[in-house]
Amino acid sequence: MKKIFKLHPMFLITGLIFILLGQGYYFFVYFFVVVLHEFAHGFVAEKLGYGLNKIYLLPFGAMLDINQNFLSQKDEMKVAIAGPMFNFILAFLILGLWWLFPETYYYTHFFVFCNLITGLINLLPCYPMDGGRIIVSIMSEKIDRKKALNICYIFNYIFSILFIILFFVNLKNEINISYGLMAIFIFLGTINNKFSGNYSMIKFCNKNKSIYEVKNLFVKGDTPLFKVLKSFNSKKFNIVYVQLNNGQIKMITENLVQKYLENYPSYTKIEEILN
Repeated sequence: MKKIFKLHPMFLITGLIFILLGQGYYFFVYFFVVVLHEFAHGFVAEKLGYGLNKIYLLPFGAMLDINQNFLSQKDEMKVAIAGPMFNFILAFLILGLWWLFPETYYYTHFFVFCNLITGLINLLPCYPMDGGRIIVSIMSEKIDRKKALNICYIFNYIFSILFIILFFVNLKNEINISYGLMAIFIFLGTINNKFSGNYSMIKFCNKNKSIYEVKNLFVKGDTPLFKVLKSFNSKKFNIVYVQLNNGQIKMITENLVQKYLENYPSYTKIEEILN
């Protein structure tokens, strides 16, 4: 799984602030947790047939810009939930370790804390955080995705305001930069998705050999494009025979399927394109 790690400016700012406050150790532990969080996203995405070209690490996780590159809403939800779930699994495994070896608590308690916080924060219903992606995926099954995003952005504004209120209220006791950074990060997620990873399908491979075996597929016309693609073998040249409603059978190649996916929604029935 080839990845290019890039850092969001806010990630660098967060690290600098923690180091200046003498908390560099905590920041690097958190950095490690964020990388593990992203590894879980990438691992599940790869198993579903997607390739992650780049990763932008953010203060509270990694922003993955899918922009309809996922072939189904279920795939999007599976990839989104993978990060927080992996954080929770790691945290509870180490909690179990404390029962067996209590002395490990001193060395691992902050790691557990970071995993729990990363998992919980990323489940907030704010886009582009994982919780927001899950909500947008669910709503996109019923309404237009752009409208679903606009609804989710309302939560962004609400939580941005809540975190900025918490930041100022907490000033009476201490300066908690996390609240302020969260408010900024969530608000920026509403207006700027520039710093994002990009998922793309890896079912199509660059055919650079002279000879390839052929895989023939027979599908009914009401089969969605994404199901056709998921049946492809990346090590073979794929040819699809489509049975239309009128009984006619048309043949298309994997190259045509790829072009269709670039011009039609992934859930489009293939007969709607061929008729």
